[in-house]
This record gives sequence, structure tokens and C-alpha cells, in this order.
Amino acid sequence: MKYDLPKNVRIINRTIENDQAVTLHLAVQIDFAPGQFLMIWIPGVDEKPFSIAGSDREGVMITVRRRGNFSRRLSGLDVGASVGVRGPYGKAFKLAENCCLVAGGVGFACLAPIADLFSHAPIFYGENTAKNRIYQKRFPRLNFYTVDGSGGKKGVPTDDLEALIQQQGCKMVYCCGPEPLIVKTMRISQSLGVDCQVAIERYMKCGIGICGQCVCGPTRVCVDGPVFDGLYLLNNPDFGHRRLDATGGWESIEVIQKEKRNHEN
Repeated sequence: MKYDLPKNVRIINRTIENDQAVTLHLAVQIDFAPGQFLMIWIPGVDEKPFSIAGSDREGVMITVRRRGNFSRRLSGLDVGASVGVRGPYGKAFKLAENCCLVAGGVGFACLAPIADLFSHAPIFYGENTAKNRIYQKRFPRLNFYTVDGSGGKKGVPTDDLEALIQQQGCKMVYCCGPEPLIVKTMRISQSLGVDCQVAIERYMKCGIGICGQCVCGPTRVCVDGPVFDGLYLLNNPDFGHRRLDATGGWESIEVIQKEKRNHEN
């Protein structure tokens, strides 16, 4: 079922992923496809988009990493508390079984439903530091990378991607994470003639294509995405370079990524 007005939904479970992230289990059945997102509302605070990170018979899950006031408030809610939920929104991934996944940071949440569907698919997942790792129990066997070398292999998820595609003959690459990681993944895929689909993040207010806050070049991410063909994004004038902030002003992707790294470390 799709909700175009917020539906009051209880939190029925919360899994602490690490010091900065928690997965909230919401008591609502929603027919969604991997890559779609929900708008989550805390009355009197704000409303923000979150990827649907999975589902079971009891409801759906979202993973929240503390970044600002809203995410801190949301991640701190206890079992039994309620939030407003509307959606699902956005275009989903086109599924192909012969695939591999490239995830960076909490972008892993967007790809987790694909990993659930295709348990054989190789996963390349990276964080700046090992303490930020999520889904350790859910996906214990994967290729884990850290920029500082504190866990897994020192480096980034794309370090071994080209070799893996050539060895296993993957026909599709799915990616979600920081934009520099996505750009590198798309370029590797393009060089090998392999299809690539990516989910991207932009500041969203409405989630339904009205406000224009999430524009990326000529597209509105909330309705034209958040999933895009990699080749299209390589030719998008904004992607990897800039995005609109909460006030409608342009901000540099490079500066945003630097601030996130400083905050996490």
C-alpha cells in the first residue's frame, strides 16, 4: 500500500548498528521495490527521506545515521514511539540476478534489499573507519574496506571491482554511497561495457516532484530517481559537483564529503 498522507506508525524494534547508526523496524506493510524511499515525519521537528532497508512479515526497516537534528531525534526514539510515514516514492532498481553491489556508508541501506534477494551477489562495502560499519550480523560475509585501514581491507570498494567483474562476468553493477565512489563505479562499469544502476541522494522536502529542491541537472531526484542509469549520470552537469542545500543555495559535493569525513572521525 502507498501512503500519500503521513500514516502514524509504531516503532516495534530498534537494532543498534554502531555508535552513530540504528535500524528502526516500523510496524507497517508497504509494497515497495528495492531503491524506493519513505518520507519519515516527526511532528514538530521535520520530515526527511530514508531508503527502505528491508522488510519482513511485521513491517519495513530504515537505517538512520546521526548527522543533524532530525536524524539524532529519529535515531533516539524508543520502541513504542510513533512516526509519520508516507510513500513509497521514487523509481526503483531494475533487477538482474547476475550482479554485484558497491556500497559506501549508509548507502548500503538502499542496496540491502537487493543483497537479500540475491544472496550470492558479491558485495563491496566501504566506510571511512571500521567503527562505522553497519549490518555486521545481517551481512557478515562481504568485502569490507576502510579508508583508514582500521578494519577489512585498507582502501575503497572500487579497488577490486574491475577484477571481480572480469573474473565472474557480472552483467549489472548496483551502487549507492558518496558521489565520488559512485562516479568511480560508473566509470569502471562503462569501461567494461557493463550496465550500472545507481541510487543518489539529494536534499528533499516534498518527495513528490513539486518543490524542486532535489534537482540534479534537468531531473528531480524524488520522481525521476533516486535510481538512475550510470551512463546518464556521467553526462549530468551537477552530479559529482554540486547540489542545492536546505536554503536553495548551491553547495560543493567535495566540501560536503570532507565535512562528513571530519564528523565521522
